[in-house]
Amino acid sequence: MLSADRASSPTLLRGLGSQRRRLVVATSTWILLLGCSGESPSDTPGPMQPVGGAGPAGGMGGSPSSSTGGVKPSGGGGSGGAPVVTPTGGTVAGPTGGTATFGGSPPVPPLGGSGGAVTPAGGAPAIGGGGTSGGSGGAATGGASHVRDHCVEGYAPLAVDATMKDGYSEYTKSGQVDTLVQPEVIDWMNSQVWQEAHFQWHNIRRCNGGMVDRTRAGGLDPCKHTELVPQNQEGKGPGDGLEFLAMHRHMIESLKQLFPKHTEQFEGWDTFPTDKAQIPAAWQADWRAFDANTIANGAKADNPGMHMSEKGFESEGAFGQWIQTTSGLHGALHFKWVRPQNSEHGLGNQFTNIDNYMFWKMHGWIDKVWDKYRAAKGQTPNDPDIREAVLKQCRHMDDLALLVDPSLGKPGTECTPAPVQTGFFVEKIRPIFESATNKCTGCHGKDGANANLTLGGSECVKSSDIVAALKKPSTNGGQFKLIEPGDPMKSWLYLKVTNKAAQAGCTPTGGIQCNNLLMPQGASSVTLTAQEIADLEKWIMDGAPAPQ
Repeated sequence: MLSADRASSPTLLRGLGSQRRRLVVATSTWILLLGCSGESPSDTPGPMQPVGGAGPAGGMGGSPSSSTGGVKPSGGGGSGGAPVVTPTGGTVAGPTGGTATFGGSPPVPPLGGSGGAVTPAGGAPAIGGGGTSGGSGGAATGGASHVRDHCVEGYAPLAVDATMKDGYSEYTKSGQVDTLVQPEVIDWMNSQVWQEAHFQWHNIRRCNGGMVDRTRAGGLDPCKHTELVPQNQEGKGPGDGLEFLAMHRHMIESLKQLFPKHTEQFEGWDTFPTDKAQIPAAWQADWRAFDANTIANGAKADNPGMHMSEKGFESEGAFGQWIQTTSGLHGALHFKWVRPQNSEHGLGNQFTNIDNYMFWKMHGWIDKVWDKYRAAKGQTPNDPDIREAVLKQCRHMDDLALLVDPSLGKPGTECTPAPVQTGFFVEKIRPIFESATNKCTGCHGKDGANANLTLGGSECVKSSDIVAALKKPSTNGGQFKLIEPGDPMKSWLYLKVTNKAAQAGCTPTGGIQCNNLLMPQGASSVTLTAQEIADLEKWIMDGAPAPQ
């Protein structure tokens, strides 16, 4: 058993807040869209590649600053770290009586060193890896340094991953044993208010049904934050089903990135559990078979290609809804493994069930059957549509965590000023976006940029990155790109800020809708001056050149 006195257990906590909190990075070349309309990007990074591992006597080097196409391996070694000691186990009285214990953990050997040094053009240093001594870390290249955006680049592995135990930990209260993930994982999830964010993710999808719980987080009512209330409400259609699948995939992927030596903690069953040998030993004495209907639906989920003509299999969103609600599988798995007198971290406790080892077994299984469904349709887990869906849910989880704990939005590391650039865009166009009258960077600044589009507002934002982002398609402008070099009347940004979008002939294309409203949002008339409009038109006509 592992350490358990939650009142005195060590925390990774606030020092990691800057790693979790998304900051719009100056070097992300795939950010999209214009406007405070909450559009999601249509271009997504490629599959994650592992961050470079530590050598026998070294740490991990700086991470690259470009996120397109996945994170490239980091390199280099770091200096030795100080010993980290986890506390011995203890006992603590449970809130409703009884004794709660986690097992003790002995002191561990020194962890690895600090991350590699960064050159002026390099990326931010990654967390140090294993080893007791070593040289300096490797340098990264590829643009201005930046704070890691975990939704785009993934998380760097935590140092505690090198020393934490394998498998589940046991939590005992009132004579009943439950299985949890390791305390280091729970510490990290606590530091990022993941329990509350996960609960509020489900909670905010009940706003339109009157079932929202306003008792959590000091009486937080997520429904008051209308900009965050999703159109897809719980169990109301395939849109919610797809978001259900994507949100849990985001969580699973994040934990596997943070704890790469212990991915088993978050790995689901290969098939629906019909035998006690598939579950932890702590639960085997209480094994009872599922009812016949649940077993039949579990078999369908394991072989979706055989049931594509059936209701609930017509789209992956419909499949997600079938898993979550109509088939009964999600509920049956959640309430299969509960202890009636030990629910503090139990699967039936909606406020803290992500602490439970079996939570990840069941949701890991759901994640696998989603891949099976896509494979049956000739699709892969890394297709752009799925990466976009996962990215969107990462952003949504971050926003909900900020409702619970606004301090998570405070970066622990300031970004590095971008290199000085020159050219017409820098001198004439960027000031339009940063103007107090036009207010573009009020929604599209460095931090918390709406629609993940940064238009400036900070010396840390690189002008050439803004230009690269503006040459991407818009997901609220039908067939239009944000900027079409050489043609202002086909440039959605130009049309929006000059109030010409409504007459531009925008046509919904491939699911991309048309939002013809004037920008900046809420303006009653065009805010750009005649000279600003002329400069913007000239820049586009000249091919929208990037600065030097």
